Amino acid sequence: MSLVACPNCQRETTEFGSECPMCGPTGSDGASEPSSDSTESRGYNFDAVAALLLAIAALFIWPLAILAVVYGLAALRTLREQKDRYDAAEKGRWMAGTAVISAAVIVPLVIYGVVFV
Repeated sequence: MSLVACPNCQRETTEFGSECPMCGPTGSDGASEPSSDSTESRGYNFDAVAALLLAIAALFIWPLAILAVVYGLAALRTLREQKDRYDAAEKGRWMAGTAVISAAVIVPLVIYGVVFV
């Protein structure tokens, strides 16, 4: 059994071993396979970001509140489905919740105050 260098970290490993002690599993072509850690985040959910931006814009252009609620609810649904499937989690639940609440509650109050005061 001879020792060979790992293609990623150059640490010596056994020739027949399919796993580097430092990098983890290596592919059949010698390349290191990325670890599939399901707890890693994939970034922010696009719908959540869009919903928050639309909710902020709805304070000035009130019809955008409808789109903010739609995007916010879509983001919350997507995030809930990912949680149920144990996929890599996306961030943005707070953005989606804030957008839905502000668009559905705060914006109508602002419109009421502007129109009737």
